Amino acid sequence: MIRIDHVLIATSDLQLGARQLLAGHGLDSTEGGRHLSFGTANRIVPIGSQYLELVAVYDRELAATNPFGRAVLAEANPDGPRPLAVCLAADDLDQVAGRLGMAPVAGERTLPSGQVVGWRSVAMSAAFSTRRLPFFLAWDDPRQHPARTGPKNRPLAIARVEVGGDEAALRTWLGEEVAGLTAVGGAPGVHGVELATADGGLLQLS
Repeated sequence: MIRIDHVLIATSDLQLGARQLLAGHGLDSTEGGRHLSFGTANRIVPIGSQYLELVAVYDRELAATNPFGRAVLAEANPDGPRPLAVCLAADDLDQVAGRLGMAPVAGERTLPSGQVVGWRSVAMSAAFSTRRLPFFLAWDDPRQHPARTGPKNRPLAIARVEVGGDEAALRTWLGEEVAGLTAVGGAPGVHGVELATADGGLLQLS
């Protein structure tokens, strides 16, 4: 089974982006840590069992050497955070990797405490290339899932993520229906994000 794990949101500055999300949408966040191999850092916005990952570059020289860092640099805007990509949790990541013909890649983030959180991902290169397709992930230790940390925000779940690009190609890429993921055509990438609130409403981020 595949499901929405989190949505990455690019910002030019983590503290500025956090203030903008709080003032504009009432979404609080907590410090996440650093991706030492990418030159990026993040803050976590828990949304039920999912989360938003607010991400910015802290080392421009290092970020320029990898697709993820370059994508964050390209999308970051001081006017406000912008949706960058959607990450899907896979119960069987090896099956997804085999279907796509891609090997899982280990990744990690160093927390402010010095603790390291690890995962394996598939197709990050496709997520941060011109195709901007969803990528897939499995956490090494589910107890370290970022949604378990930080403030409890009002929204209960990520209800809908609109993804552009060729719709038939997206369906083939996913391999199955993913609840809340909607193909909208047009330019590749994440076009919009809606969060479900406790009162039955929707909070639109873009």
